Amino acid sequence: MFTFRGGGQAKVALYRHLSPLSVNALMRILPVDSRVNVQPGMRCLITPLAVGVEKPRTSFSRGDVALLAAGGLICVFVQEARSDRPLNPLGKVEDGLGLFDATKIGESVRLALAPQAPPPQG
Repeated sequence: MFTFRGGGQAKVALYRHLSPLSVNALMRILPVDSRVNVQPGMRCLITPLAVGVEKPRTSFSRGDVALLAAGGLICVFVQEARSDRPLNPLGKVEDGLGLFDATKIGESVRLALAPQAPPPQG
C-alpha cells in the first residue's frame, strides 16, 4: 500500500515473477517513507534499495510499477511511457492510481505491507 500524507491510499500488487530479487529486496525493507519526485509520465519514490538490473524493460503502461536499480527509485507510471534507462518491473497499481496523478513534488508517501485480514472463524 502507498499511503499519502495528505490522505488516501493506493493498492499495489507486486509480482515476484517479474523481478524476483528486486521484489524480495523491497519486501525486506518495508515500510519505507519517501518523498515524491514528479517526472514526465511517472512519479518516483526514493528508496534505499540496492539491487542490480533484473529482467529490464523500457516500455511501460499506465499503472505499472518499476524500479530504477541505478538509483533505488520506485517509479509509478501515470501514462504510457518509454524510459531511456532500463527498469526492473515490480507490479501494478490495482486501486488509487488517481492519487498519483494529483501528487506534487516533495509530498510524503509511505510504502508498507497492506494489513492482512484475520482468518475466518468457524
